[in-house]
Amino acid sequence: MIRLIFLLLVAAAVMSCGGGSKASAPTRAAEARTRATEAALRLIATSHTDTMAMQHSILDAKAIQSEYIMAGDTAAVRAFDEAFRSKLRTDDPELASAVL
Repeated sequence: MIRLIFLLLVAAAVMSCGGGSKASAPTRAAEARTRATEAALRLIATSHTDTMAMQHSILDAKAIQSEYIMAGDTAAVRAFDEAFRSKLRTDDPELASAVL
């Protein structure tokens, strides 16, 4: 269930950033990486048996990423996605395999 929701959100994000891209300032991409790491840590800290809380954490992360999508900042979107996935894979590989 969580995997399906996550995949649908990722698909929507990818489809919405298909238009023209704007150049991203390095600080904006760095900000995206920091926020992604924090969002991943919040997801990891969530009780893995509480599916509603986990869905909420995933949706919060996607909401943060959508700020960069709406701004058309594809570099920051990519930086967020890569940092989020990396942090999950590093800190909680079992969770990463379930939601990524």
